[in-house]
Amino acid sequence: MSKIRDILFCSLFMSPAVASAEDLAPVALNSLSAAPANVVGLPVLDQKGETIGKVLRMLSDQDGHPAALAFRANNGNTVVISAGATSYDGHALVTSSDQPQIAALSATRTATN
Repeated sequence: MSKIRDILFCSLFMSPAVASAEDLAPVALNSLSAAPANVVGLPVLDQKGETIGKVLRMLSDQDGHPAALAFRANNGNTVVISAGATSYDGHALVTSSDQPQIAALSATRTATN
């Protein structure tokens, strides 16, 4: 009986947890083997953590790897940015501020504020 109890204890409390999309540490979008599901509508943030838009579409290369991200900026424009300049954590996408498209959005936001 002792062995059964030990096996049950180990299986209940010692088994590794299954990671979900919400548990991801930020990773470069282009390092993923496939485009994440359900990214449409997620917020797109700049490196300061400010929301600059919402995801419209994920574009993949011929192998299914994320290649680019299209999002609707807060000013209404559609912006396309490389997956290599974007990170993903399961909740939001963060873009690199040194990309010209993002720098232009930041300049617009600063000029109007």
